[in-house]
Amino acid sequence: MKIILLCIALIIAPCLAQEPVVTTPVDSAAYYQKMYEYNLEKYNTDTLTRDVMMWTFWGSMSVTMLALGYKMCSDISAGESKKFTIGQKFAIFVPFGIMTASGIGYITFEIAGAVRLSKYKKYYQKWEDYQKRNSVTSGESMQVGIAPLLNPLDGRYGAVLAFSF
Repeated sequence: MKIILLCIALIIAPCLAQEPVVTTPVDSAAYYQKMYEYNLEKYNTDTLTRDVMMWTFWGSMSVTMLALGYKMCSDISAGESKKFTIGQKFAIFVPFGIMTASGIGYITFEIAGAVRLSKYKKYYQKWEDYQKRNSVTSGESMQVGIAPLLNPLDGRYGAVLAFSF
């Protein structure tokens, strides 16, 4: 039985001897930094799109009001109310449709921007907390190493556990 264990230990020994010290650093700071940068970029994109939607809304509203004003002035000057012509319908209802769509888009991107901003703040706070916590404990590190111990002359086998502080 000792010979079988000795043979297995001799087969495994070169593998264990060449293994570096196992450290598993979890780089949470890089993850949080990547997430807050991503959310900041998306927030800036949402803000730009929201602003474009707002100005499209106001521009479409202005065109719609001008077209309605033109229609009302032409009715007053003619002395009677006429039906809408194709050009008047086009000049009134197309900008009105654009105004409605851009108003809905503005509200949507306003909400999306608020969500992105809250996510940005959350990940930025976590990143700052991790940086503070890591800067306090950065001088402290611990490594653990295990090396096989074989002595075929005495028939001993085992392992050596090493700590490095």
